Amino acid sequence: MNNQPNEIAAVGATTAQAIAAAAGSQLITLDPAAYVAEVFKPYNDIFAILKAEADTITPDASTTAGMEICIKYRAAFRDDVRVAGEKARVERKAPILTIGKLLDSKYADLKNAVIPYEAKFDAAIKAEEKRKDDLKKAEAEREEKTRQRIINIRELPLATVGKSAAAIAEMIAVLETDLPDESFGKLQDAAVTARADVLVKLAGVHAAAVASEEEAARIAAERAELAQLREAAAERQRLALEEAERVAAAQKAEANRLAALAAEQEAAALREREAAAAQLKAEADAQAEKNRLAQAEIDRQLAELAAARQADANRAAVEQARVAAEAQAAADRQAAADQAERDRVAAEQQAAAVAEQGRLADLADVAAAATPAVCQPVRLEVRETAPVGQPTLRLGQIGERLGFALTAEFLASLGFGHAATDRAAKLYHESSFPSMCAALTRHISAVQAKHAA
Repeated sequence: MNNQPNEIAAVGATTAQAIAAAAGSQLITLDPAAYVAEVFKPYNDIFAILKAEADTITPDASTTAGMEICIKYRAAFRDDVRVAGEKARVERKAPILTIGKLLDSKYADLKNAVIPYEAKFDAAIKAEEKRKDDLKKAEAEREEKTRQRIINIRELPLATVGKSAAAIAEMIAVLETDLPDESFGKLQDAAVTARADVLVKLAGVHAAAVASEEEAARIAAERAELAQLREAAAERQRLALEEAERVAAAQKAEANRLAALAAEQEAAALREREAAAAQLKAEADAQAEKNRLAQAEIDRQLAELAAARQADANRAAVEQARVAAEAQAAADRQAAADQAERDRVAAEQQAAAVAEQGRLADLADVAAAATPAVCQPVRLEVRETAPVGQPTLRLGQIGERLGFALTAEFLASLGFGHAATDRAAKLYHESSFPSMCAALTRHISAVQAKHAA
């Protein structure tokens, strides 16, 4: 069936005739409420009469007459109203239930017969509707793709971010050759406009990229020049550092040489002191041996005199004892004088050695201090420069470094008066500390030599 207008009209006429024929058939139509009221009307009438009578009676089954009245009215309400009404309900409802079942079964037969034909025409309608929907969707997808192509054209300037001027020029060349054609459909004009706008924007971006690359090249050249200047400065700094290290190494070598010379001189002085002490000990041992031999000779002579002069033993013994005592006293005095001379000579030598050691230590300390010493080929000469800068070294800090407390008066006695005061604190120059240590060393050596003598 092609669904032509004349065919549709014919179908409509046939359907109208069928509906008219169905309306002409004699069907009994009941009002359900009226029908039910008419069925139960006789029993409602009987109930109304019995109710009116029962409302005037007070049931009393304790008497025979009262029992008969109760039985009579109970049977009337039960049999004439309730049971009879139930019988009428069952009789009237049975055909209605049968009609309902027949209506359901006949409608089911009619429905099953109609559904295949209804589905045949419904399928054709839904197929056409689906075809139209598919066409609409395809057209919408095509338009969406076309809009996306235009969006892609308009977003070309965003794709130039981070690209070189050459790459942007290539994008411009490609876009100039890509003219919007009929594939854009009704959006062709919009595509042409978008392409023209984007070409203008790309030209501006290209000019900016060229300027940016030229500026980047200029900055790169400046950075390269700056890097060369930095490398030259670093090389000069390296050479200056090497020179400073060479000078420091030379100064350290000179200080080590002076320290080695001082150690060698101290060792020589020690060897001389040890030799002198050994010599004095040898002389003392020799003198003791002489005294022993003299005493032995005296003892021998006394023994011989005792043997020879037995007679005057007592007198000779007394005389001999006197002479021996005087000789022993003389020997003791001579030994004491010799020992005192030896101690004096040893003390002088030790004091001279300690003084020489302190002088050499002072030279080494000054050579290693911040103020350099001028070294001559033959003799060493130390020139102390005048303190410069603000005095910041406190008296307490000097004591902490040395490990014992000092007074300002004691330092002044060594020739180091305080340069300034900060409230109660005495301040000295930091550059004077090495000279203070050298003066303390000399003072300690002098005290040691004095008390050793």
